Amino acid sequence: MLFSALLLVWSMPVSPFLMSIGMWGLVFTAFWHRATAPERPWTSPWGLLWFSFQELFRQRAYAVLLLLLLVPALSGFWSADQSYWLERTRVRLPFLVLPWAFANLPLLSGRQYRLVLYSLVAAMVLWCIGVGVNFLWHQETILFDMYQGRPMPVPRHHIRFSLMVATATVAGGWLWWEGYYWRWPRERVFLGAGVLFLFGFMHVLSVRSGLAALYAALLFSLLRYLWRSRRWGLALVCLAGLLLLPWLAVRTLPSLRQKWEYTLYDWERFRHNEGETYSDAERWISLQTGYLIWREAPWLGAGAGDLPRETARVLEEQFPKYLPSPKLPHNQFLYTLAGTGLLGLLLSLLAFGYPVLAQQRYRFYLLGVFQVMIFTSFLVEYTIETAMGVAWYLFYTLWFLRLADAEKSLDKR
Repeated sequence: MLFSALLLVWSMPVSPFLMSIGMWGLVFTAFWHRATAPERPWTSPWGLLWFSFQELFRQRAYAVLLLLLLVPALSGFWSADQSYWLERTRVRLPFLVLPWAFANLPLLSGRQYRLVLYSLVAAMVLWCIGVGVNFLWHQETILFDMYQGRPMPVPRHHIRFSLMVATATVAGGWLWWEGYYWRWPRERVFLGAGVLFLFGFMHVLSVRSGLAALYAALLFSLLRYLWRSRRWGLALVCLAGLLLLPWLAVRTLPSLRQKWEYTLYDWERFRHNEGETYSDAERWISLQTGYLIWREAPWLGAGAGDLPRETARVLEEQFPKYLPSPKLPHNQFLYTLAGTGLLGLLLSLLAFGYPVLAQQRYRFYLLGVFQVMIFTSFLVEYTIETAMGVAWYLFYTLWFLRLADAEKSLDKR
């Protein structure tokens, strides 16, 4: 289990193949754990499978995540484009596989759960060093591309990569605060340095979605600390620093300054109705398009399979200049509304919220702050409509749930 989790963490930003191997490694471990258990109330492989699913539904925090597969899957009944519907459903299959696996996996110690997060920090530091070296080697070309609206080159997708950097920054900061180390106390010096490096590199990377998620996490952390400590003076100083940091970063980092200037330029083109070739303007139009699609079928939506076709139709009718490069709604909630209607959104919100609210798991810092990052990401991206986004959201949600339960068990002792 530990090996598969570590493989998944290391490969998620760089290799879809190894990421899949890590996921299926967790599935195999769960099946083997159940098959070799001393108590065996089954007599056949089908009996074992039935027992394992019973175990899943006994743990409702995991079982409710199946709704995130069922919502788009059921929309196949009113989706005309079955091939695209099948692709959407396939991307969401981990919402069946991983919750089943985690419900049947053996328990680890809190120290072992922390080791995976410790490894996440090391992995992202390594990948970011590689990205940084490439940036320094091709600085002029990359800065010019960023002024044209293109991202800094990273492994796989730049937005998902930045979200993983933000996750590693927050998780690493929590580990440092907790005084965690694997073998030697002096490791905390390197852990702290790694967290500071990742925080700084997020600004060099200049991906707005990742920065928004990171600063939302920092604001949540600050408010949580204020609520618990009541140290108002220190909280105000920290809040001022939190507001000052982005301004200083824009003033001092060429990559972030280029991104900011491009954003302003893009906004001006959109205001003058000349944004059809600019990425931000296309995103804003995608939100309007998604809203119009939802208005036509408010309860069940257009069907997850028909969303691209409906997007093209509405663009042709309302925003013809944006038709050559149509974008689906860049907001997870609006994407769900347009594809599966209010019913799909309500079921999805239940799946998002129940694991965190049940048994007051939101009190565990890492689970709570990660949900804040997820929510922030959902506002500007359709995060769980890609394999990498599903892996990021699902694995860390499940891992933090396990760690929250391990912490609660430790407290009871």
